[in-house]
Amino acid sequence: MKRFWQWTVVLGTLLLAICGYQQVAHAENVGYTVNAVLPKNQDDSAATYFALRVKPKQQQKLSVVISNQTKSASKFKVSVNQAITNDNGVIDYSQSHPTLDQSLKVGIKDIFATQSLPTVTVPGKKSKTVTVQLKMPAKKLNGMVLGGINVQKVTNTDQKAKKGVNITNSFAYVIGVRLRESAVNVAPNMTLLSVKAGQSNSLNQVNAKLQNPEPGIMSNLKVKAKVTAQGSDKVILQNEKSNLAMAPNSSFNYALPFGNKNLKAGTYTLTLDATAQGGYKWHFVRNFTITDKQLNQLANKYNQPQQKSYFWWFVAGGAVIVLLLAIILYLLWRNRRDRNQED
Repeated sequence: MKRFWQWTVVLGTLLLAICGYQQVAHAENVGYTVNAVLPKNQDDSAATYFALRVKPKQQQKLSVVISNQTKSASKFKVSVNQAITNDNGVIDYSQSHPTLDQSLKVGIKDIFATQSLPTVTVPGKKSKTVTVQLKMPAKKLNGMVLGGINVQKVTNTDQKAKKGVNITNSFAYVIGVRLRESAVNVAPNMTLLSVKAGQSNSLNQVNAKLQNPEPGIMSNLKVKAKVTAQGSDKVILQNEKSNLAMAPNSSFNYALPFGNKNLKAGTYTLTLDATAQGGYKWHFVRNFTITDKQLNQLANKYNQPQQKSYFWWFVAGGAVIVLLLAIILYLLWRNRRDRNQED
């Protein structure tokens, strides 16, 4: 009986080790931290980023401290990026050369003359202060300008890259930069710029390009959309997303994936409703056309349903196998015991 329980413990331990490996693999330490040195003109005492009250023509240096927690010297790339809204409905500070919305009149590139600094080397177990310089335009700023100081560690792979190749990293620290000349927040707004068939990651979708043309942040955005054939009430595509946000003077493509639907050439109607923090509401109804030419340009005529994750099925299957092995071992042990008693 003792041997039976030993085998059961061994098999159970192996199963747990196999199932738990994936979680351990993602618990790597990034090896550095970045902190802002907050100046006196912070207009939000609770903020850990640069939330600054500034004036026309004002010049100021902003400092961040990079702390290298590893034993070896590391190199870091520092840049000041414009805040945009990515197609996931998230405010994104990571893009060095983003496509800017046409409504943006004054942005980070107009305030920070040098948007990318030379590579910074920080010795092991040491810290270094890095400074960027801003200069506000002479004309009074309406609303806010939003960006971020982006700090990326240069990996060995990056250092071996050829000249002219942009540095890409899987992780970066971002210290937000919010600049405004008044305590009055400008209300966000929403416009529907266009509706058309498109594609993302080789998957077909209907893209509704939403714009926030005002210099104010849109928070807690919730969007509910549906697509019908023109003149019909039958819903072909629909979805709903919440907890979205939009940067000031930015736009993004709100997507309705084809899923397992095969949309044909024709005229369709998009109905989209959106709400945001502050009681803001928007309602759009827009007809759009999908042509045979557009469909032929898409690699896939329709999306396959998203693959399901079978991880927990494997866990359950493994548990069943362990249980079956335990039963078999128990029956073998009992059979041997009975034969010994008969002898």
